[in-house]
Amino acid sequence: MKKWESKLTIKRTSTSPYFSSAFNQTEIESLNPYVDMLPSDSGAATDMLITNTHTNFDLLSGEQVDKLKLVLHPNSGYDNIPVDFVKGSKAPIIIGSTIRAQAVSQYILSALLNHFSPIPQQPFWDVDRKWPRRLISDLKVTLIGYGHIGKILHATLTPIVKELSIYDPFENFTQLNNKNSDVVILACGLNVKSRHIIDKNFLNAIREDALIINAARGELIKTQDLVNFLAANDEAFAVLDVFEKEPADFGVFRNLKNIKHTSHIAGVFKNIDQHTINFEVEVIKNFFELTEFDFKNKYQKMILQNRLKPEIGLI
Repeated sequence: MKKWESKLTIKRTSTSPYFSSAFNQTEIESLNPYVDMLPSDSGAATDMLITNTHTNFDLLSGEQVDKLKLVLHPNSGYDNIPVDFVKGSKAPIIIGSTIRAQAVSQYILSALLNHFSPIPQQPFWDVDRKWPRRLISDLKVTLIGYGHIGKILHATLTPIVKELSIYDPFENFTQLNNKNSDVVILACGLNVKSRHIIDKNFLNAIREDALIINAARGELIKTQDLVNFLAANDEAFAVLDVFEKEPADFGVFRNLKNIKHTSHIAGVFKNIDQHTINFEVEVIKNFFELTEFDFKNKYQKMILQNRLKPEIGLI
């Protein structure tokens, strides 16, 4: 158990718009037994920091960085965290991948099931009783990424699809098997290896009526190549929640009828306020109660420094 002469401080850099109006006050009250919350506009150096995708790490002074003992990033993505900050931070940076894993998985599964089995509305009895749908059990699925979300999807889809192949070279799934794939699901992080993994060559290998689902990172897809593919293949379909540039201009898709796009909402859900706060409280309690070794061992897969790879950066 770690002990300090006085109560440590924590500061949240900013709050995402999908949180409720009561979130900030609830967060302060929930964390208060463990740390004192500083105002987000406070210039004072703090012991702990809560960041998000809007945090500009370049604005942190050397004094602020040196004082940090813990950084909480309760988001799945960390594209905005500079590699140099991660390398230079003595404080462990804990990523909240688990907070939204179920929500994003549900978005992906909803997209898959709704595409292949949209339940028709029948106001009158249909004497023909026909439903020309494709069965999930006939599909070949390519899953790119085997993190928290990938593992949920793997466990869910394996019993119900014909074939599920996984590609994640950082988890020893090194063979990309996308030839004639019926479905492509993106569930990986963004790095120099995965950027634009979905390009013209990739798209030419999958079926002309394939379904592509991306609720991971926008830059995994080369947008114009996807637009060209969808324009040339009326039976293909894409469900996109993330885009190369956000806020996204959906005008680039205006001539396409075979696409559904949403505004980066896959990880948003009714109780996200409390789930986020519960995560923060648990990590902070563990930080105080566990030894440094036990803390780092428990959060091994969530400490961002452990995702640094030579010549690649963050994975």
